[in-house]
Amino acid sequence: MSILATVPADHIVSVSEDVAASPAEVFGAFTDPLRLAGWYGPAGWLVPVHTISLDPRPGGTLRLVMVNHADPSQAVPMYATYVSVVENELLEHRESLPGPDGEATDASVFHRIEFLEREVEGRTGTRVVVSQGAMPPEIHETVASGWRSALRKLAETVESQVRAG
Repeated sequence: MSILATVPADHIVSVSEDVAASPAEVFGAFTDPLRLAGWYGPAGWLVPVHTISLDPRPGGTLRLVMVNHADPSQAVPMYATYVSVVENELLEHRESLPGPDGEATDASVFHRIEFLEREVEGRTGTRVVVSQGAMPPEIHETVASGWRSALRKLAETVESQVRAG
């Protein structure tokens, strides 16, 4: 059962991106701290590798801090716990939203990230589908825009790594 099964459909944001790389290569970009730091976050944001701590297994945690490149005083921490992990196929986690002090709160958002094998540019590729909820409909476009930007960075980074061999 999906982590989003109890979330009303109109409170789920979903975006996807095709990546010309195998599901294993793309999955690795989500589960290796050095690779995650190379792309995570929308344009204008970066994740310093020293802020990343992850243990991609059910019950394991994901911690990182996204920092605004233009104004490093703007930093957004992420506190998440993995719920489901199927290597090269699926990551699901519950993110505890930060409060005004930056610490994790009881408010949470669920993330489901699917890695679907498909042909991309004439070779084995991956459609990455990110679904997030519960999100109020009035912020869907902002959330979707951020994810689309991040997934474009993911595709560029992973495809560049594949070309480099």
